[in-house]
Amino acid sequence: MNLLKPGGGLIPFRTQGILCTFILSTFLLIACRKVAIEIRAERPTVSDSRTAQISIAAADPTGGWTQTSYTYSIQTPWNLSQSSRYSYSGGEHHFWIYTGDACQFEGCTTGPRSELRMNNNYTSGKHQFEGDVYIVSGSEGTDIMQVFGGATNATAIMLKIHAGSNGTIKRYDNETLMTDAYDKWIHVNVQHDADNGKIYVYLNGVLKGTYADRGDATHYFKCGVYNISGSRSETRWKNVKYWKNGPVGQ
Repeated sequence: MNLLKPGGGLIPFRTQGILCTFILSTFLLIACRKVAIEIRAERPTVSDSRTAQISIAAADPTGGWTQTSYTYSIQTPWNLSQSSRYSYSGGEHHFWIYTGDACQFEGCTTGPRSELRMNNNYTSGKHQFEGDVYIVSGSEGTDIMQVFGGATNATAIMLKIHAGSNGTIKRYDNETLMTDAYDKWIHVNVQHDADNGKIYVYLNGVLKGTYADRGDATHYFKCGVYNISGSRSETRWKNVKYWKNGPVGQ
């Protein structure tokens, strides 16, 4: 085949060369599109990432555990009526104390308290506390939940509210577990593997730390307010549950 020159005359046209060029260009275009599609398919979308984050946040520390019934008593300053430091309505326990309040029985030397004492005494096995807590701003120097009993100390663990960073929850006065804790509902799970001396603390479904339980003893759970360094401390608790014999630290 020949082509006509712009000024006249003929030039040869190499059909095979043009055909090869066309085939090669088409192949490269298809290959590039295939690679681009594969890269997009492997890359998680924004929706996928959010779904993964929600799944992690929604992990249930009570999965595989058995919910167990319990009874409880309320401990308040011995020289005041219980209703002056504790109330219950609409499924919520309200606990509050003031500076200068007495402890729970005449002659005791511990700090002021308004607490729910779960009657779940144990010395072995796996046990878990669960509940939702609302910590009223201004509460400070106050233990809001504890696993009672230890060989070297009176308690295996205490969760304590401090005033800094709009409310900071710590293990005692030590490790920070959460900041910005005032005036919002926080989901609390505390697992105690008494056989292996380990305690696992979860806040809003996230494992915040694993700690030694400070030795064999008779243990039980408490929540409310105990001790104070400000003028008034208050917590509200709801959905308080007791679980037994499940996987820990998941």
